[in-house]
Amino acid sequence: MEQHDNAARRIPNPYAGSPTYRCFGCSPDNPIGLQLTFFIEGEQVVAEWSPRDDLEGYPGVVHGGIQATLADETAAWYIHAVLGTAGVTRELNVRYHQPAQTADAPFVIKAEEIEQDGRNVTIEVTIEGAGGTLFTTARCAYVIFSEKVARKRLGFPGAEAFQP
Repeated sequence: MEQHDNAARRIPNPYAGSPTYRCFGCSPDNPIGLQLTFFIEGEQVVAEWSPRDDLEGYPGVVHGGIQATLADETAAWYIHAVLGTAGVTRELNVRYHQPAQTADAPFVIKAEEIEQDGRNVTIEVTIEGAGGTLFTTARCAYVIFSEKVARKRLGFPGAEAFQP
């Protein structure tokens, strides 16, 4: 990502290296996980991801559940890096526009806030192929916590830990 856009700033992963950190979406040490890394680009959180064959549904097509996970994880990192807190997924609505062809890698996943009302925030996430084909759109609704509550309940390391 850094090589594609000079304005993109990598978001540090403050959880990396912890022996209890095994997140399927973003742990760099989970051998079966997605191992996502994230960037701030303008008002969005962005990730690039290249699918593996073992994450296919049909041959050459990324499984829909994996696409939903990509969307949910990227939305969560938006909440960490942009809103400076953590939360829990309340609802996830996924629309599949085209089969997510593994040959169209790397995928570009983008998250941005659609609305916020108190503790409720809605993040829209898109997943596109390298050629620009829109594969997936997801609306991720979260209940977010104050930073103090997120630190206590979720082990959130603090907003400053996610600053590039």
